[in-house]
Amino acid sequence: MVYYKSWAEFHSAATALYAAQPERTRYLIKAHPSTQSLVLKLTDDVQTIKYRTRSAIILNRFQALNAELTAAMAGAPPPAPAAVAAEDAPAAAAAAAPKAEEGAGAAGQQAPGAAAGKKKKKKGKK
Repeated sequence: MVYYKSWAEFHSAATALYAAQPERTRYLIKAHPSTQSLVLKLTDDVQTIKYRTRSAIILNRFQALNAELTAAMAGAPPPAPAAVAAEDAPAAAAAAAPKAEEGAGAAGQQAPGAAAGKKKKKKGKK
C-alpha cells in the first residue's frame, strides 16, 4: 500500500493501474469529517495505491479523475476537461444569481411595512 504525495503521480498511477486490469480494479473514496481529510484508494488485489489530502483545491482534480474513471468503467470515451468544468459552471452561476437579484432589489425598493431607518417601539406595560 503506497500513499502518493503528488497528485500528478497518483493520477498517472491510477490510470495505469486501471488500464492494466480494468475488470479487477476497484476505486474507493473515504471522507473523514473529523480530520477533514479525503482518502482515494485504487486496488486490483495485487497493488494498492492511495492519496490523502486535506486541501479543498484537490477536490476539482478529484472530480476530474472521478469523471475520467467512471467514463472508463462505463465504456464511454473520457470527458474533455472543459466538459467537467462546464458542469460546475451552471451550479456556480445559479448560486451567484440570487445574490445579484438581492442587490438589485435593495437598491431602489423597500420591503412592504419596513420603516425607513426608524425602529418600532414595543407597546406594552411599563
